[in-house]
Amino acid sequence: YLYDTGYGESGYKAEEAPAEEAVAEETDYEAEGAEAKAPEVSEDPRADRKLITTMYLSAETEYFDELMGNLEKQIAGMGGYIESSEQWNGKSDYYGNRIENRNASLTVRVPADKLGSFATLRSFLTMMEENSNITSKSTSVEDVTLAYVDLESRKKALLTEQDRLLELMDMAETVEDLIAIEDKLADVRYELESMESQLRTYDNKINYSTVH
Repeated sequence: YLYDTGYGESGYKAEEAPAEEAVAEETDYEAEGAEAKAPEVSEDPRADRKLITTMYLSAETEYFDELMGNLEKQIAGMGGYIESSEQWNGKSDYYGNRIENRNASLTVRVPADKLGSFATLRSFLTMMEENSNITSKSTSVEDVTLAYVDLESRKKALLTEQDRLLELMDMAETVEDLIAIEDKLADVRYELESMESQLRTYDNKINYSTVH
């Protein structure tokens, strides 16, 4: 970073100030410069963004039951949960030989953090790599900051309008005016509920990353 250290011209001419005073003046400026602080910058540009992280993961293992058990423990340990799960136990022939492998399909939600949940996902991946052979994986990150901020702004405007309508309701002089205000108030409240629902949906997706 480039920033002003506080150094400047001393303002003295050589014949007007002794060398010792000039050195002292320079030292003062250096002290001021040392106290100057660079502007604070977020360590990670994602910290203030509204990010939705989704991962797709495929893995294979010879120890199916063990892996499923470790998965459940790891997810619970991270404060996450299994949103949905389907399991197929495969098929065996008449002699008990397996002719179709067992498989499971899960949708897992793990808590995100200030790094966009990547630290949590890395921990999850490490466990999977230690207990299975990962055949494919992909991660996508959707930035919904602008949409989120827009919803918050519109919600704030609607709350202001709602307060104003409530004031007008108290001032209504005729039944017709009261009915018109109530109709408008109902519309505003409907929009508010819709926006609050959208914000809750965003919060859930932002706060808990999804792993399929």
